Amino acid sequence: MDRFVWQPGTGLDRAAATRIRSHFKCPREPMGEAWFMVRRRFYKELQGDLALLSARDLQGPLNEIASGTSSFGPAQEWYDWYHYLLGEVLPRSQQHFVYPLLESLITGFIALYPNGVGSAPYDQFRDDALRTIGKCIMDEHCWNGPDIFVEPVLPRSNSNPAHVWGWWGASSDFTASMFFCLKYLPASQVQDWLESVLEIASPHWRAQIMVWLVGAHDLLTGRIDWPSELHENAYPSVTWDWSHCLRPELAATDGSGLPAMTSLLSENSRARALEVVHGYFTEDTYLDWLFSIATVSSLEEELLGIPSSFETLYVRTQ
Repeated sequence: MDRFVWQPGTGLDRAAATRIRSHFKCPREPMGEAWFMVRRRFYKELQGDLALLSARDLQGPLNEIASGTSSFGPAQEWYDWYHYLLGEVLPRSQQHFVYPLLESLITGFIALYPNGVGSAPYDQFRDDALRTIGKCIMDEHCWNGPDIFVEPVLPRSNSNPAHVWGWWGASSDFTASMFFCLKYLPASQVQDWLESVLEIASPHWRAQIMVWLVGAHDLLTGRIDWPSELHENAYPSVTWDWSHCLRPELAATDGSGLPAMTSLLSENSRARALEVVHGYFTEDTYLDWLFSIATVSSLEEELLGIPSSFETLYVRTQ
């Protein structure tokens, strides 16, 4: 894969999704839950027609794979079932029960491949994962031309007593997608990808980037190493569904043969990302983003002091 970019409306690569699905068949033995102390539940329904299962029915087993691998180490059972479910669930990645299925796919993938994609099931697997999981958020139905739909891609709602949208936290599907690409893209391809992310001019999108970059700063600078160290109630928050399972023990028990990573992101990828962001945001660019965000009153009101924090962290003076 020579170049990887995000372009609204150009999402999941159908050929890559077909390759993934063709390589992984339904396991003969049912998948069990990540619990061994008493009678263990088995998800026999996964051996039937998955189209009949709800997002909730699929989310539970996917989260069991991530939590089980995190708690008990790698298991062939969870490895086989994850890859089968990946191919089947990809077309439904935006369906959700509280959280989109995309987040469960990303958490499970990182749990199984904490040190990168070593011992890949087939030669193109890492690239196919990037072309599918890594591009779901760019799917055509997620965008109205150059503007991202607030729902379902950024599943926010102000139907709560306070009537707030919660724009002070990064949307979890956006967050998971950003970390996934930054982790699995070669460092040499981070610049093109991240520049394409920054060039999308949708006000809601720009607000998400600003919030994410402030919330992710400790991971990008190496002050913390793994998502398990993130606080769900941090301001701003950059957690996603079951991201607390992604901890350093995963790297230590990975049987891929790759060197154990000391953090979620490689030092080279972190450095390249910071270089791109610092190079992009001049004072003029920053002001242009603020004016764009100000066209949506709820964004401007709820971001509060986050733009000021962003300016301190990332905007270079001329």
